[in-house]
Amino acid sequence: MLRTAVLSFAILYPAAAALACPGHEQAQLASVQADATRCAKKASLVGENCSYSTGMMAQRVHAEGKDTTLASVHLAKQDEMLASHVAAPYQVGDMYVIANEIVEQISDPSASLALSGKVLEVDGVKYLLVTSFKQAST
Repeated sequence: MLRTAVLSFAILYPAAAALACPGHEQAQLASVQADATRCAKKASLVGENCSYSTGMMAQRVHAEGKDTTLASVHLAKQDEMLASHVAAPYQVGDMYVIANEIVEQISDPSASLALSGKVLEVDGVKYLLVTSFKQAST
């Protein structure tokens, strides 16, 4: 009886300790978070554009851009190839939305959205880097 209890403890303790470790939860959370400065992975968003130049522009807008918040906007699909080769699958007003990991998570771009991010004008083109979004209340 004592041998069975000791053997059971020896087998179950490491498994229970591994599940109790806070690193286990943090690893799952890290895979869900998206980085605004990283280029989207969906080919439908990046298209023929360069993921490297898209990522570099996202980093530049993040570092130099001005904070902005837009309420009740709709992302308008746009197919124009920018001279900068930055992937910008959507437009909001006169701003081109950089295809990043945050934009990739928007399930319905035609829905009314509230966007937060940064805006930077480079060579006459206004780039919008979305850092967060939520469905706007109707």
